[in-house]
Amino acid sequence: MKSHNTIFSLLLLSLCFFCFTSKGLAQSLQASNDSKIVVISSYSSDTKYNYESIRNCANIYSNLGGTCDIIVENMNEFALSHPDEWVETFEKLVNKHDDIALLLLLGGEAWSGYLYSNNEQIKSIPAICTTASRFGFSFPGEGEDMLTYTPTSVDYLELMKNSNVKACYAYEYDIDGNFELAKSFFPNSNHIAIISDNTYSGLAQQAQFTTWLEKHPEVTGTIIDGRKFLLEEASKITSSLPENSVLFMGIWRIDKNLMYFYDNASYIFRTSNPTLPVFSLTSTAIGYWAIGGLVPDYDGITPHVAQKIFDILHTSKPIEQELASLSHFYKFDNKKLIEFDLQDTILPENSIVINKKPSFWKTYQTQLEIIIFIIILLILALCITSYYYFRMRSLKNDLQFLATQLQEDKISLMQSERDLRIAKDNAEKASQMKSAFVSNISHEVRTPLNAIVGFSSLLVDNQNTKEEQEEYAKIIQTNSDLLLQLINDVLDLSRLESNKSPLVYEKCDLVSLCSTMTLLINHQHPDEAQVSFKNQYSSMELNTDPLKLQQVITNLLNNSIKFTPKTGNITLTFEKVEKDKEILFSVTDNGIGISPEKQELVFERFEKLNEFAQGTGLGLPICREIIEKMGGKIWVDGSYKKGARFIFSHPL
Repeated sequence: MKSHNTIFSLLLLSLCFFCFTSKGLAQSLQASNDSKIVVISSYSSDTKYNYESIRNCANIYSNLGGTCDIIVENMNEFALSHPDEWVETFEKLVNKHDDIALLLLLGGEAWSGYLYSNNEQIKSIPAICTTASRFGFSFPGEGEDMLTYTPTSVDYLELMKNSNVKACYAYEYDIDGNFELAKSFFPNSNHIAIISDNTYSGLAQQAQFTTWLEKHPEVTGTIIDGRKFLLEEASKITSSLPENSVLFMGIWRIDKNLMYFYDNASYIFRTSNPTLPVFSLTSTAIGYWAIGGLVPDYDGITPHVAQKIFDILHTSKPIEQELASLSHFYKFDNKKLIEFDLQDTILPENSIVINKKPSFWKTYQTQLEIIIFIIILLILALCITSYYYFRMRSLKNDLQFLATQLQEDKISLMQSERDLRIAKDNAEKASQMKSAFVSNISHEVRTPLNAIVGFSSLLVDNQNTKEEQEEYAKIIQTNSDLLLQLINDVLDLSRLESNKSPLVYEKCDLVSLCSTMTLLINHQHPDEAQVSFKNQYSSMELNTDPLKLQQVITNLLNNSIKFTPKTGNITLTFEKVEKDKEILFSVTDNGIGISPEKQELVFERFEKLNEFAQGTGLGLPICREIIEKMGGKIWVDGSYKKGARFIFSHPL
């Protein structure tokens, strides 16, 4: 599990690095000399957050006039390992680069690698630290087991005072503030439990909580330690906490078996003990489990970091060391306040309350305005009728008009009822599709997992010959790649369908792009069918998303390679159709072809021409989603009989 997530993290960080070195952004980061800013990221489990932060920081730095190249390196620290490895990994990443002007350290593992390194050359490089807690933990001694080691809290800001860290913007989880908040809501609370997982952040929170408990002997505590428990075991402990207990939610993403969880772990904990008062140290679970908490303000630090980098590298003014903790604010869930009968409690000043129900007036504002208007109209009509008899006929007409409106409203309500029935039917269909998807994905995941588990067991057997061990390792690697491709395809399809992967349009030379793609595919598959690019244009500019277009072409070419003999040929072409204001791309092979009854089904999820061939059956559905988002169409050319030909259009 760990290796899969590590590979996944490397791919995502590679994407992040590719984005920084792509044509548009690279121009803004071209250095006037060979100096570099090296970003060392501990991990990328929250990849979107890391990517957005680094990209925004790079853009702001470039706009300020910064000229140094920005290089991103990843330590791949998925879960807790022996901290000595962090120093070694950190030093290897730094030593890959010469002429480093500054280190930007993201995460506690990167901080530890820098602060505990004995390499004086590395320690002499100025550094900026962010995205980690102020309080870390002491390293275990030689021979101590990381899973049973009891950590001691360490104030990293104090360690940084005598270092070359120019600035640090740390999170500080306020246990005292949250305890006072919990006591104000639940005065009888005398037992505090904390959830911390099998990561650096989880162990740091645990160490800080242990130190806090030593200063409060009147309070008993329970640590639900992700190093020692699975999620199910931890939820059972949560359900059996003593009376007058309050739970502090730290973080739970990785358990002792290195299983990775997103926010769904909070739902499992909630169901195990729904009446337990929960306060969040990190803002996690506020909105569906936690009542609230005093949490760090994570936003707004990126511009400050970019300005600090620019001041250090490109100004002559003296730079004073800046070591600071982020500010805090109170955040509450209104639904939980009501659930625990705390809605009348006086909240701290400037608290943020989410999930608030709108007022009665705001909810029914339109209806109330209509009612008030009708009442005024009737009163006015009554007054006029009293003085002017001849207005009776006009009033009658008004009443008939209202009757007509009521009839129209009735028809509208009937139509709404029909719409609700249709929506219900659609919801039931969606539920069936979800069940089918879970069944398919379970089947696709089980096949490579069975191979990995089976051949891993054979590999452990010392009776195998070296040739057999190599063969088993190759089989494990092949199935690992297949499983990773399946996960990537599912994530790509999910992001496309939920509009979380927006198109980024820019000018692109199609001739250069297609030539590069064919060279790359031939290089990756040297022993497979030959891929060629036939073109009648010297250049062709198109406003498109180059990354998404490359993904479509790569999927189609790889698909053709699977079903084309090694002696076969695959041809990529495009042509401009002026009358339709579009460009038609085609990928043609002389392989086994596609039967007519299968030509539409191949674009459905998990549909495969050959159930025994390697692949997930998601490549073509991803292509269709991308092309349709671009405003084009994709289809199989039924008139071509010498193999298979896929055609897709892209609007000019």
